[in-house]
Amino acid sequence: MGRFHTIFGRFVVVLVALIASVTASAAPPPIHPGPACVRVTETAESPYALVARPAAFSCAVKDGSKTGAITWGLVSGLNIANDPHDPWEVRHEYSQAQSETLFVRYADGRMVQAPSDRMTARRLFSPGMMSFALPADEGVVTDILIRVEGLQNQRGVAPGLMLATGRAALDGDLVVLFLYGLLGGTIIALFAYNFAMFINLRYPFIAAYCLSTIAMLFMGTCWSGGIFLAFPDMDSTTQISLTMLGTSLVLGTGSLFLMTFVERPFLPRWPMRLTAAAALIAVGSSIIRVLDPHLAWQLMDRLTYGSIGFVLIGLLVTSALASLRGSRSARMYLAAWSIPIILGFVRTMWAVNLVSGHSVVIAMSPLIFMAIEALMSALAVSWRIGGLRGERDEARARQEEFRVAANTDPLTDLLNRRAFIDRACGTAPIAIQQRLILIDIDNFKLVNDDHGHQVGDDVLIRVAEVLLETAPATALVGRLGGEEFAVLVPTRVVDALPDRLCRAIAMASMPTCGVVTISVGVADGPITDDADWRQIYHAADQALYRAKHGGRNRVSHAPRPLAA
Repeated sequence: MGRFHTIFGRFVVVLVALIASVTASAAPPPIHPGPACVRVTETAESPYALVARPAAFSCAVKDGSKTGAITWGLVSGLNIANDPHDPWEVRHEYSQAQSETLFVRYADGRMVQAPSDRMTARRLFSPGMMSFALPADEGVVTDILIRVEGLQNQRGVAPGLMLATGRAALDGDLVVLFLYGLLGGTIIALFAYNFAMFINLRYPFIAAYCLSTIAMLFMGTCWSGGIFLAFPDMDSTTQISLTMLGTSLVLGTGSLFLMTFVERPFLPRWPMRLTAAAALIAVGSSIIRVLDPHLAWQLMDRLTYGSIGFVLIGLLVTSALASLRGSRSARMYLAAWSIPIILGFVRTMWAVNLVSGHSVVIAMSPLIFMAIEALMSALAVSWRIGGLRGERDEARARQEEFRVAANTDPLTDLLNRRAFIDRACGTAPIAIQQRLILIDIDNFKLVNDDHGHQVGDDVLIRVAEVLLETAPATALVGRLGGEEFAVLVPTRVVDALPDRLCRAIAMASMPTCGVVTISVGVADGPITDDADWRQIYHAADQALYRAKHGGRNRVSHAPRPLAA
């Protein structure tokens, strides 16, 4: 309950500040004095004596990343008139250190320690910035001295240093808050949508994508300072270590996404394995930094940043090689990820001070890149799902074609013998009366002998057509072999069907050979299994035999229905 009150109170303060910023007059623009000059000492020195000796500090770029027990930074040549009603703040990007203190020198020679320290300088949902309030005393500020203990220096003392009034800083924070809401909302919406798709479709690459968005949200929450809502006593050094862990997890899940998104036969084995190994090293070194931020921190930083850079390059190389091997998914991955990967690599070089520059866009670039990556990857996921569905539909269509081909007589397109028997035995799972009509073309051998087998085939096709036209739509019609056909209907449907079939064939026009007739044998009985089929088929075959020997072109019935 107490934490809720704290969060609610901060929300009210921010809301009131937002309203005040809209109604108040324009604030002075921020000041960017450039990098602080640096002095490193192993023992404590008097800040009053140091600020009086600016020559003791080095302003050379190569000395900016020096580190020691105590690192001092001096910003001179200022001319800032402090307003007690809107005091100035000193802001700089997050750095890893044990403690940090600011001293302010006024034009009249006074030296005053700033009222805030590293814990109070943390900000919720800022662009990776710490904000130290300057004393509210009236006067003109000429120098600012920064004292940092245990600095793990990668980009100088107080990187991205800027000075702004509280009102001007708040104006900048409004833009940042808007971007956080936009980017965070985008990633959350994409996660929710794709998680719902994974629940239904179960594709591994969708699960990998969801894990990637979770890692993005974790990284963004840590880096922005939002994690201080849940852990208000967390120091900024732990926050930065967790941010690096989140970044490593984003790349690790990104590697997993690539492995599951691109078809496995196209993935080059060794580049993918090396990329995955680099991602594991990045995650491992980041975990060590979280557990003990001071344990071989320079080595851990090199391992983390080096592994991150290797993973970024590895993702590009792996997807490019897979694309050259013919993978359409790899091409889509390149289209979706290449720009965020390249920009992420540049951002990594900026983090280790190989590339310089300071702005809100640069500071927030990790989240911007990740939001772009999440959006583009979501499009790639949708494209991949569409491709898989197309492949599935094609496979089902081919399977259906094979099934039809396996069950169909190739000449007449009727059911073949095996399919007809299977359907007959599966038509009535309960014992109901069925009527099996066996049909044999009379004197078919003479048709083949007198007119040739092509005419014989045409006769078979024509007989099949007449049978389909005459039989009910629900009847099973098949060619059992040679000139023998079969029709199966429930006994109660049409008792006169055998005679109609016989007349329809006799009256049908046939190719070349004139009139063609059929002999028909009929048997009634249940068909629930193969034994029933053999029994009713035998009875119908005997009836067909009697029709043949009775003069052909006639119907003969079995003496009595078979027992159920």
